[in-house]
Amino acid sequence: MKALVVGGSGSGKSQFAEDLACTLGPKRTYVATMAPGSAEAQARIQRHRTQRAGRGFVTHECLGTIAGHLVAGAHDDVVLLDDMGNLVANALFGPDGRMGDPAQVVCRLERELASLCTCHRHVVVVGDQAGSDGIAPSDQTAAWLHACGTLCCGMAARADVVAEVVCGVPHVLKGVLP
Repeated sequence: MKALVVGGSGSGKSQFAEDLACTLGPKRTYVATMAPGSAEAQARIQRHRTQRAGRGFVTHECLGTIAGHLVAGAHDDVVLLDDMGNLVANALFGPDGRMGDPAQVVCRLERELASLCTCHRHVVVVGDQAGSDGIAPSDQTAAWLHACGTLCCGMAARADVVAEVVCGVPHVLKGVLP
């Protein structure tokens, strides 16, 4: 099964995605995409580690690419990628903060996601719902929003299940949950 789980910040989407991944099989890989650059990021990373402790996940830190990290895994593995927004930000903005070519980043990440979905029986991707607040973004933020939206649309098209999590409550938009 391929699944996309979307929601706003603090919506409970990561917890729901972890719960879903746990129903799909015993061998679970967690693809962590958040860079521990700030105290807030470090606290969030620790919260997620605590949240999934004892649930059978093997964690891979993949801060800007997923190519080469997971393709060699067993086909029956469950892969949880959390989350698309951080993966895009890490790929789009270098360590110096300069923005790369958004079109190239989207093409590369789309190929990597397609490969991930081809190589693994079960893939759950957490995506962000950002940009619906009505505030005009900067050019860099607009590029990030567009890249995230494009990749989430691509993942939604290949997914068997798409769920939106609002206030911890999942709403299935496509397919049926197992």
